[in-house]
Amino acid sequence: MTLIPESQQHDQSFHDLHLESNFEAFFKALYPQLCIFCKIKYNLDAHLAEDIVNTSFSKLWEARYTLSPHLSARAYLFKIVNNQCLNLLKHQKVQDQYIQSQLNMHNTPAPLPDADSLDLKQLRDAIDTAIAELPDQMRKIFELNRHDGLKYTEIATRLHLSVKTVETQMSRALLKLRQKLAAFIR
Repeated sequence: MTLIPESQQHDQSFHDLHLESNFEAFFKALYPQLCIFCKIKYNLDAHLAEDIVNTSFSKLWEARYTLSPHLSARAYLFKIVNNQCLNLLKHQKVQDQYIQSQLNMHNTPAPLPDADSLDLKQLRDAIDTAIAELPDQMRKIFELNRHDGLKYTEIATRLHLSVKTVETQMSRALLKLRQKLAAFIR
C-alpha cells in the first residue's frame, strides 16, 4: 500500500490516483477545502456543499482512467466542483422562475365565478384559510417566501434546512393552495 507524502497530496496527477489508497488520501486532504470553497464562493449551506463535493469526487473516480495521467487531479477536481455549483445555481434559478411564473399566473386578476355574488372578502378569507391549513413547516416556508420576500437559500439558512427541502415544500404548498382555491381559479 503506497501512501502519498503530505507534501505531494495537493499536486497529484491522475496516474497517482489509480490506487484506492492514494485516492482516499487525496479525498481526505481536499474534502474540507472543497466544502469551504462551495460555502464561501457560492454561499451554499453545509449539506449542499457536501453533496456537491461528494458527487465531484465520484465523477473524478469514475473518470480517473480516461483522463491524461499528466493533468493535475486537484485542478480538475476544483473545476468539477465549480461546474457542479454553477449547474446547481442555474437549476435553482430556473425553478425560481417557474414558481414565480406560476404564482404570477394565479395572481393575475381573472373573472371570478359568479362575480356578482362573490366579493373580495370571501376570496381573501378563502386564501387565509387555505394558508392556515398548510402543515406548520410548509406554511412557515410559504410565508417567509411570499410575505417576507426571502429567497430559498435565505429560508434554508434561517430554518436550518437544505435548499432542496425548501423548494419541495414550496412546490407542495402551491399545489395544495391551487387545489383548495380551485373554485376561484379558472
